[in-house]
Amino acid sequence: MIEWITENLWAAWLALTLTLLVIELLMLDMLFLMLAAGAGAATTVALAGGDPWLQVVVGSGTALLMLGAVRPVALRHLRGGTPEELTNIDRVTGMDAEPLETVTRESGLAEVDGETWTARSVGDEPLEPGAAAVVDSVDGATVYLKAARAISWHEPDTREA
Repeated sequence: MIEWITENLWAAWLALTLTLLVIELLMLDMLFLMLAAGAGAATTVALAGGDPWLQVVVGSGTALLMLGAVRPVALRHLRGGTPEELTNIDRVTGMDAEPLETVTRESGLAEVDGETWTARSVGDEPLEPGAAAVVDSVDGATVYLKAARAISWHEPDTREA
């Protein structure tokens, strides 16, 4: 029985690889994909006839290498980007917004880039319709707005001599 398990250890490694890939599909954080790569390397060593201790060493080493070297680079490419590269919700943060009705912490509507959004105020003061605002963050279909900084262009005081 032990000989059969040792000779067919590749099947256990393959099952582990597939299980980790399914978990990765559910989690989407690149962690289980790196572990699956290690299990895949162990599967290869097992199919090549390597000893069980060698399978564990190669699988662990590959997984650690993938976690330490490949995952950070992959995450940086997936998550990072310039504003020109951002899409969908990511690009809305920082855009100008125009409240269509009074926006408070509990209710409101605003227009952002030509689209109407449910809006909430970040601060305690409400934003009146037509006021200048900026999108602070996005949560689902709700934008959180803060008042845009404005420059007061009033005439300087004139003093009579």
